[in-house]
This record gives sequence, structure tokens and C-alpha cells, in this order.
Amino acid sequence: MRRSCLPRKGCSPRIVLRSTVGEGKRASETVGGQEGVLRCHPELAGRQPQCGRLSAESQREQSAAGLQNLGAAERLRFTELTAQYRTRFGFPFVLAVRLSDPAAAPRELARRLRCPPAQELRTALGEVKKICHLRLADLLGEQP
Repeated sequence: MRRSCLPRKGCSPRIVLRSTVGEGKRASETVGGQEGVLRCHPELAGRQPQCGRLSAESQREQSAAGLQNLGAAERLRFTELTAQYRTRFGFPFVLAVRLSDPAAAPRELARRLRCPPAQELRTALGEVKKICHLRLADLLGEQP
């Protein structure tokens, strides 16, 4: 990454994100492709929180979206849908839950399961960009 765009005060999240995305595109061409970027993401409402393998940011975001408080039936249904999604597309369901209402994740998961694979790959990568933008804005102390 160019030194001029390293995250710091006064550097726009958009500029940092543009630079980061450029680096990510170059890396994805040489390290397992774009799907590899997606495979690094945790399952929404998955086992990672119980195992202590979820970042603090992901824990906060998933908790605020109500994904940590699903009832048994809701959790089972969500788990089934995420397993179907992973089987169909080969990577976990990614959603910028901070930009969604609590009921959106299950609804969006069911909708996106019906998408063609190429379209879903683009959508999932777009969600990763949204998450990066939000977290960079947090790090820089700016509004997203």
C-alpha cells in the first residue's frame, strides 16, 4: 500500500479504502482469488463467538444486529441457510450488518441464496468493501 494512503487522521476513509481495495484486488489475483477474501470472513451467527474466535468489531456488529440473541428455532434456521449458502457458493454469507435492521440478515440470506453465483460473488465482495469502509472510518474517527 502506498505510504500516502496509510490510515491516519485527515486521510479520507474513501481514499484509504480505494487504496486498500486496489491492494486486495492485486492480492486476490495471486492468492486464491476473490473467493479467498470471502472465505476469511466469519459465519454470521456462527460458532466463532462461542469459541472466542470472533474479532471485537464482529462481535459488536453481530450483537447489535441481534444475531447473538437468536432464539433456538431462529438460530437453527439461520444455521441451515448459512450451510446451504456455503455449499452453493463456496464461501460464507457476508453482510454489512451495521447497515441493516435486525430482521434483515435472515431475509437477505434467503434472498441471496437464489442469486446466480457470479452475481453473488460481486454482491459479497461489495459487502466486504462496505465493512472495510465502516471499520476504516471507525479507526480514523470519522463518520462513514
